Amino acid sequence: MTGCVGSSLEQTPLPVEPQTASQTPTSVSPPADASPDAALDDDAPVSRRDEPSAAPTRLSAATTVAVRNACRQPALAGHRACDAIVRVDAGGSLAIGSCNRTAPYCASALQAAYGLAQAARSGGKGAIVGIVVAYGYSKAASDLAVYRKTMGLPSCGTSNGCLRIVNQSGRARELPKPNADSSDDWRAEAALDLDMISAICPNCKIVLVQANSNKSSDLAAGVNAAVASGAIAVGNSYSAKEENGSDAAYRHPGRAIIASAGNGGAESRAPCSYAAVVCVGGTTLLAGSAGRGWNERAWRDGGSGCSAYVAKPSWQHVKVCRTRAEVDVSAVADPATGVAVYESPGGWQAMGGTSVGTAIVAALFALGPSAGRANPPQWIWRHGGGSAYHQVAAASGYDGPTGWGSPNGTGGF
Repeated sequence: MTGCVGSSLEQTPLPVEPQTASQTPTSVSPPADASPDAALDDDAPVSRRDEPSAAPTRLSAATTVAVRNACRQPALAGHRACDAIVRVDAGGSLAIGSCNRTAPYCASALQAAYGLAQAARSGGKGAIVGIVVAYGYSKAASDLAVYRKTMGLPSCGTSNGCLRIVNQSGRARELPKPNADSSDDWRAEAALDLDMISAICPNCKIVLVQANSNKSSDLAAGVNAAVASGAIAVGNSYSAKEENGSDAAYRHPGRAIIASAGNGGAESRAPCSYAAVVCVGGTTLLAGSAGRGWNERAWRDGGSGCSAYVAKPSWQHVKVCRTRAEVDVSAVADPATGVAVYESPGGWQAMGGTSVGTAIVAALFALGPSAGRANPPQWIWRHGGGSAYHQVAAASGYDGPTGWGSPNGTGGF
């Protein structure tokens, strides 16, 4: 199975600072100078609840977007926060039309951007991708149905066995309720993850694990439940400041465990820092005319850093880090060039954050060969082909591989 051969997903880690004490993440979404170089029903809409003040992020000298974190940042000790970012200037008012290479990107645009159109059509049949989130989301199946129908993707629901929704014990009953705290609502995160898995691997089956809370222990139990449910790749779009290097729940040989690097720039985050986890950073993605037809560069807030606890793996050669360099692979995250997501009753949302790439990479591992799941981070570093984004490699200061997949379809995953 060739899987993602031809994928242009960026494998070069994002820029990091020299190894220092962790920085405190901001409590609002990307700052004003992010991306300087880029052109009461239980299910009430996330975008219409009491929202923190939105902070603008600059796409270009003339373009700003207002955004907010889907979940409260930073996470309390012993807890983790989801890394989805919601554009509040567009939430609930998007008109999804032709999806012709303009943000927020639809499924077809994402497949084109990463060279995955053929793999998405033919690959992933029978493969199960897991998603772990906190709290309940009762409209997950119906919202996913809207996204997939609108995007022209095959149906994936509970009735046809494509979608399973379980609790952190792996049981379909009893599922947790949405968080009573409206400032820490994970439903937007769950919707984002479900939609991005669907966009990249329409033939995959999905198991959505709803943990009881955002406690680290509950989410870790959710990872184990996803693996026990047959998932060969598990996306974890959440993070928190590193507290230790204990990664037992995130180490499953033969399964790809993927996590987001957070949206705080050069700060080490867990579970992304764990040696067995594929750590996903973020980029700014814009349609272009040269090469593969898309331009991509590192998003300033797309996560990076050196672990404070995890030793450098033997397969990772990064001069700037004495320990585990966190980001292994990067994909679109800048909310100014984000993705379209459906979550009712708010409707279509424009979203970003390293959560986007986490779900994309989880789907890629389901499309790829089983050899890639033996030691997923090592696979990425050892099997990088010619990257389409040499400018990211040059800017990063890393001396690792320069790309995951190759634009000409002759190498990579």
